[in-house]
Amino acid sequence: MPRLHAIKRRLLVGAALALVAGIAMSVGLGRALYVEQSKSIDRQFRADIDQLSARFEREVLLNLEVLYALKVAVGVLPEMTSARFTSLTRPILDRWSAIQAFAWAPLIDQARLAEFNHRQAKEFQDFSVTEVRADDFVPVKDRDWYVPVQFIEPLLENRAALGFDLASEPSRLTALLKAKESGEMVATAGIRLVQEPGNQKGFLVFAPLYKKTPGSSPGAEANDHYGFINGVFRVGELVEQAVGDALTKDFLFQIHDRTENQELLLYSSGDPDDSRWAPGRRYSSPLIAIAGRQWVVEAVPSRAFIQARRGVLPLFVGAAGSVLVCLVVGYFTLGAKKNAELSAAKAELERISLTDSLTGLANRRHFDAALTREYRRAVRERSTLSLIMIDIDYFKEFNDDYGHPAGDACLVKVAETLAAVFRRPGDLVARYGGEEFAVVLPDTPDASDIAETCRQAIWARAVTHRLSKVADVITISLGVAALAPDRPATPDELVDRADIALYEAKESGRNRVCFAPLSNEAGRNPR
Repeated sequence: MPRLHAIKRRLLVGAALALVAGIAMSVGLGRALYVEQSKSIDRQFRADIDQLSARFEREVLLNLEVLYALKVAVGVLPEMTSARFTSLTRPILDRWSAIQAFAWAPLIDQARLAEFNHRQAKEFQDFSVTEVRADDFVPVKDRDWYVPVQFIEPLLENRAALGFDLASEPSRLTALLKAKESGEMVATAGIRLVQEPGNQKGFLVFAPLYKKTPGSSPGAEANDHYGFINGVFRVGELVEQAVGDALTKDFLFQIHDRTENQELLLYSSGDPDDSRWAPGRRYSSPLIAIAGRQWVVEAVPSRAFIQARRGVLPLFVGAAGSVLVCLVVGYFTLGAKKNAELSAAKAELERISLTDSLTGLANRRHFDAALTREYRRAVRERSTLSLIMIDIDYFKEFNDDYGHPAGDACLVKVAETLAAVFRRPGDLVARYGGEEFAVVLPDTPDASDIAETCRQAIWARAVTHRLSKVADVITISLGVAALAPDRPATPDELVDRADIALYEAKESGRNRVCFAPLSNEAGRNPR
């Protein structure tokens, strides 16, 4: 009997330990699945918000393009009148609901203020240039210059704004000065719009206008500045146009202005203080550049949103036992491993397809795509684009003397040295073929100095070359060409010009930089 009791006791203890261990394992695995499921919900939520953010950004930029097009149209008019302004802006306002108003505001110095008031009063009764003090419109104080609203559409809803000096308000003045000095469209911080519900905001965008003075020197446009065309945009309407079909009560969607470390809420789809939100899961998308300001989309899911996407698997695993848990975990682990392997293989294939296997630089395919992309951007934005073609001097003799393994090592050293010269994210250093390299330099009017830096860097690397006819170390010859806004050329013509300059550098003694003038004829390969 004592022996039987001892056996039963041991069986009970073993069973209890096994039960505890099994329950602990099941609960632990169930908890792990619960955590992983939470991460998956977060990843999907963030991906959805990133997509909505991209749609919103496209909508804003599309509306800004409307203002830019209006600026271009206004720039060719000899003189702005009320009738012309109405005929230009009214069709746009009828079709673009996110644009609340357009305004025309010339730059007026103090000496012309009285004459300006008198002329405008003939068309608009009781017109005067005003500013706001104590929430009331009053005559402006004496200043060197003013930017009064001369015309505005729709006039009926914005009659009170006629004559308002935009330069009298600090935030508008900051944007005006930045636009005047940069020549680019500049947005203000968010402003309260009476047409918008709750705390929704709008913003103004100022587009500077310049006279085209014959014979004026480059960079002198700011001296010929004569006014602004500006638009007032509704953030709420922009959101509605871009992502209104995707907004639900399941998550809070917000737009924040975070320019210069400021924090301003421009739009909120709901009450941020509502208890149904899960603030610990707040997500901020990457910053969006909007006319000189930095915006960000933030979203917070509701607890119901998260709960609705939770499955019963964690609960099932926790109750089913250790064997079932192991099977389920094994299944998901295998699936995750396969997905990771597929993702890694895809990333590696993409890297291989765009990278030179020897030097690690961009390959010819990557170079061609980048040059075409930057060319289109330069033409669209009327910016500059430079190209450097580089050839290692007497590389065939180097290979014959030292052997191909040493030649490959030399190519790697040259590639490393060239890559170290260029630090801007948009610059691209590529292996063009054989011992030839190419560099694409956006927003660079003349890359001759940079090319000279490359030449000196290779010289300083001091890779011995006994058979070189230039020096006892490896040297390079460089050809430079540029695309200017007023002298367009195709990508192929830009490559041909750089190739001609490279040919000139080699023919004139090598180990030097030559620049191909824009007047050079392209279309032949000199080598």
